Amino acid sequence: MKASELTTLIGWLEDAGICLFEVEQPGTLLHIVMQTSPQFGVIQTNATGLTSDFSKRTLHHVKAKMKGIFLTAHPLNAHPLVAAGDFVAKGDVLGLLKVTDILYAAVLADRPGCMIRTLAVNGRLIEEGRPLFELDVGKSGNLTTLKKKI
Repeated sequence: MKASELTTLIGWLEDAGICLFEVEQPGTLLHIVMQTSPQFGVIQTNATGLTSDFSKRTLHHVKAKMKGIFLTAHPLNAHPLVAAGDFVAKGDVLGLLKVTDILYAAVLADRPGCMIRTLAVNGRLIEEGRPLFELDVGKSGNLTTLKKKI
């Protein structure tokens, strides 16, 4: 892919409001993550890709520390706490575990990274140790820091 094509693609993603774009084919990975701010527009674009070495992507699973009903959002809020493409810092709340009728335990990010996907189904009972979220913890630490400064 030429640099001009990549620039055009990033413009299209920005116009569409897409912050995470990934294409994976045998021998090739294109991973574009854009961090945006309503006040400042796109403040950081991180494009990695066109590589045959998938090991450069460092994935980490955030696991349940206890048994409970998995929730992606607080019961009083319809919006998930995190979505694919979000950058999270260590200690950010990613989800909740409903332990009793009135007790909820926060699922916290144990390291900074970029949210790749949610691995558990909302509203389902999960066991301790089950992976709940997948993070890319490779080179996203600097972007997380940048987001927190705004």
